[in-house]
Amino acid sequence: MQLPSSVTTDIPSAGAGSAAELDLHMGEPGLLHKLIRAKRLEGVFLFVTSKCNSKCRTCFYHERLNRSDDLTFDQIRTLSETAPRFDKLWLSGGEPFLREDLADIIKLFHDNNGVRVVNLPTNGLLTDRIIAETDRILESCPHLTVHLNPSLDGPGGLHDANRGVPGNFEKTIRTMRMVKERFGGHPRLLQNVATVITPEAYDSLYDLGAFLVGNELVATHFYEIVRGNPRDPKVKSLTPEEIRRLRLRVMPLIEKQADNLFKNFSGAKKRFAKIFFLGFIRFVNDLQDANANAPSHWGMSCTAGKTTFVIDSNGDFRSCEMRPPVGNLRDYGYNLSAALRSDAMRREIAAIGGGKKANCWCTHGCWIMSSLKFSPRAILFRIPAAYRRFRRDCAHSASLPVGESMITRYL
Repeated sequence: MQLPSSVTTDIPSAGAGSAAELDLHMGEPGLLHKLIRAKRLEGVFLFVTSKCNSKCRTCFYHERLNRSDDLTFDQIRTLSETAPRFDKLWLSGGEPFLREDLADIIKLFHDNNGVRVVNLPTNGLLTDRIIAETDRILESCPHLTVHLNPSLDGPGGLHDANRGVPGNFEKTIRTMRMVKERFGGHPRLLQNVATVITPEAYDSLYDLGAFLVGNELVATHFYEIVRGNPRDPKVKSLTPEEIRRLRLRVMPLIEKQADNLFKNFSGAKKRFAKIFFLGFIRFVNDLQDANANAPSHWGMSCTAGKTTFVIDSNGDFRSCEMRPPVGNLRDYGYNLSAALRSDAMRREIAAIGGGKKANCWCTHGCWIMSSLKFSPRAILFRIPAAYRRFRRDCAHSASLPVGESMITRYL
């Protein structure tokens, strides 16, 4: 699961550029600093390995896990050397930290393609390796911001049962605490959590969020609808109304995240940053919820295949994680640019369509957010309108305790 990308133009940042020029993804101009963008490759989603040490009930990729045909380092190096420059590398798997050359792969794209942001999801089980490899990545890629994204789908045994790994929750929390201890305050590292909403954990998800935010273990924490065809279809049984009730309940936690993110700001600058962040989250959540049961037009074009390129662990490529492969990179000599410009990808983009003729919509937050960057109307008008909805509903949402006591019974 990948976390949200650009959400504000004014967020404390590090790396190149001033805070006023960078967004939450740190490494590219904020949305209002680069309002008009050419629809060129902006993000590559690389399933860096099929190897996985979890058995997640919510996994939409389970049929492709633990195979013997992962791309080799040399094949990935060719991909990098033949790719154009792009902003973001989104890694996935499997468990990325099971790949021994993970830091070297990231450095390829940092050096060859100008990548300045990497999203790095993990189940958090390999604590020592996660700490060591994160250290290597930050050291070897001096212009890179790392979003380290452990997953937590509920507290205690609820998370363990969903992931199929006894003790997973405690191990992941230990990893997160060690990341905070080792890298806390590092200007190029953010720790974020995405929680997949399941029926079993539903009633405990506020407690989980209160614990994470109250103990400052996360920069951002988001609640995601189950996507695709999961290993266990029963995890998709929640109704839209139940999802909406959870969204309302956790609003004070989302606001607390904004307060933490912008705690060094003051006055109008802080107000503007919060408006954009909260409006952005509400905008994405509203589109996700509208598509929970059936496709519903986003009101803006999806840019899948134009600005995003997905590479499976075996070299299959596609426009979006939710769409089937359209080819394999071996047929293009592992030349990424050739595959991106191929007839197969052109047909795929035509099949997705655009404007009123578009016919492919989903709940995938990464693609909603990537497409948002190329819609000035959404940035200038729909996000402020979404903020007003957030403010209206938050006024009716109970403010509950935030802190350690809410979760200690699960540890």
